[in-house]
Amino acid sequence: MAVKAFTLSQIAWYRTMSDAFRQRGLDADELLVKCGVPIGSTDEMDVNHLSDLFSAMWELAVTLTGDPSIGLTRVVHPLAAFGVVSHMLLSSTNVLAAAKCLARFAALVSPTFAMDVVREDKHYAVSFAISGGRRPVPMQRFDFLASVFLAGAQWITGKRLVPNVMHVPFPEPADAQPWREAYGCPIVFNASSFRGEFNIADFEQPIPTSDPAIADMCVRMTEQAAQDMGDHFTGKVRQLLTRILHKGDPRREQVAEMLCVSERTLQRRLSEEGTSFAELVDAVRRERAERMLARGFLSVTEMACELGFSDPSNFYRACKRWFGLSPSSLRVTQ
Repeated sequence: MAVKAFTLSQIAWYRTMSDAFRQRGLDADELLVKCGVPIGSTDEMDVNHLSDLFSAMWELAVTLTGDPSIGLTRVVHPLAAFGVVSHMLLSSTNVLAAAKCLARFAALVSPTFAMDVVREDKHYAVSFAISGGRRPVPMQRFDFLASVFLAGAQWITGKRLVPNVMHVPFPEPADAQPWREAYGCPIVFNASSFRGEFNIADFEQPIPTSDPAIADMCVRMTEQAAQDMGDHFTGKVRQLLTRILHKGDPRREQVAEMLCVSERTLQRRLSEEGTSFAELVDAVRRERAERMLARGFLSVTEMACELGFSDPSNFYRACKRWFGLSPSSLRVTQ
């Protein structure tokens, strides 16, 4: 399958990570060398390689600092590396509008994660998913996503944004106090996904620098920047699948509608990039299944639901095809 190639110099998220590492006395380029990764800022890699690289860097950062909460580090200027995206956020009407823009253009910040913003009853829910790679994604990568989001919201509003509750898909650390202090709210560990719930009023608070005309211009510029960067169609579909998989078996017509294209165009553009809709659904499911099975704290039925399978028996057959073992056996052997 043809996958878009990236260089580190193109990735705003790498520069943001570098700032966080610098605050903790670490050098991102040195981390690359110590990880044994023969990659430079202009060397090309696909999204799977990039995701594995980021995971390796955070794992090594934990080892070098002895601090498992290092992902909670708040960079001084959280949106400084985002370029035109930062201007788009600053000119948005309110936090909700800015969050939706960030979710829309997440691939421009980094092709390795997806973001979703939805209203659920009496709150807004913001969820993050990290896709790609064969290496288990460490907790610190999710921590850093939340840290930048919260710091960015404070940067553009001048007020601290505090979740009502955070859901974290990892076991509770031996000392969870740094997480409680960073989020300022109750935390549900061993959750099925990484998400925060926020007051409606907090998300509807205006941004002081809001300007509709500038916001429209920034959106157009951001769309052009995404095209110039080669924001490939396969990556968009993968990120969308990562966001909606837990809602049920993804349908091609549903995804085409969400991407504002016809089913025929969806099929044609994926074919041009060497893949198909069915292959992408299968690949995203397999990647998420590997990570969930490695953690082992969800039941087989819960994992089947998170992967969008309508029947756990379908998940069973998929595991046999992917790994040669049943999901129950894999949970035992992890």
